Amino acid sequence: MTPIQQHHQNIFSALPSTPIISFFFFLLLRPFLCKKASGLQKKKKKSKEIEDMAPAAISWYCFTQEEKNDLEHSWNLVEGKKNHIACDIYEMIFNQCPEARRLFPKLKFVGSKPDRKNNEFAFQAMRFMQVIEGAVKALDHLTSLDVILDNLGRRHGKLEVNGKFRSYYWSVFLECSIYCLRHAFSKRMNDKEVDHVIILWRYLLRDVMKKIKAGTTADIAHRMHQMSIDDSRKYSLPAIQHKESNASSAGTDFDDIL
Repeated sequence: MTPIQQHHQNIFSALPSTPIISFFFFLLLRPFLCKKASGLQKKKKKSKEIEDMAPAAISWYCFTQEEKNDLEHSWNLVEGKKNHIACDIYEMIFNQCPEARRLFPKLKFVGSKPDRKNNEFAFQAMRFMQVIEGAVKALDHLTSLDVILDNLGRRHGKLEVNGKFRSYYWSVFLECSIYCLRHAFSKRMNDKEVDHVIILWRYLLRDVMKKIKAGTTADIAHRMHQMSIDDSRKYSLPAIQHKESNASSAGTDFDDIL
């Protein structure tokens, strides 16, 4: 017996025992039953869609061993300056996307520029750089980052629902990161080498951003799904049965129950 058939059987078992009343009750409940069955199918489909949104469902770019070596080599050249690069990235993000400042109410700005000596600014910049560093350190097992990026995305999902975060911010973060990394590489590598490694870095950071964004999207979809379930509970059969019981005890006519 399917879940929907079981659901219908449970409803019928709750109907009044008098045949005529049961028949009219069925006619009145028929639209509700059809709607409920359709709702169960939609919720099952929606749950599958949410699962497909998860970062684990997105494949990482498959780097060759040579490409991994090039990425690691380029990172080793600038790792000593990662704090400075992180601050450069965040300053550029705020310049290119001023509305992103509302995500960090504790940050201090001097004129239109962030105060780079502010501890909160350095802390936030380094947290973002840790994601970048984590990716290049996990080139041989990138899937191990899926859970971390999923959690990061879901935290931003809450911000987006509250109107504080926009999904296009990830594109801004990606482009500013690529620009600042390229600038750092150019001080230690020739133009041809920079052109080569920056393409690899774009592949890597693109997938990082895609997975974070997937976590954000999945979190928002889950919240909306839960809201729809909560709304549907207002019209569940127990509510109708409760209304029937109260009406019967008060001597109300059958027509008044509905």
